[in-house]
Amino acid sequence: MSPKSWYKLATPREDLRDGRPLDASEFAVHLDQIRDGRAPVVYQDPERFFERTFLTKGLSGLAAEVIRRLSGEKTETSAVFNLTTQFGGGKTHALRALSPR
Repeated sequence: MSPKSWYKLATPREDLRDGRPLDASEFAVHLDQIRDGRAPVVYQDPERFFERTFLTKGLSGLAAEVIRRLSGEKTETSAVFNLTTQFGGGKTHALRALSPR
């Protein structure tokens, strides 16, 4: 038995299903734009942000560690996180997921 194709397991967003071109600027945002209210709506509205952000094991783990650390836990947490990835590796999404409105 062969594994199922990815498109049978996950439904792509409507814009992808419709064949609309991707806007690369949609995937990167400056955190100061979020703070100042100048970022695209998808980054300002947490509900829309998390609808379009896949919570990977790494992103979920980072969020859990940060929450534990901010809650005063020092076991299995780090005070410093090194977010080193290539373009598109999730640095901005990790920072946005952890930042206040």
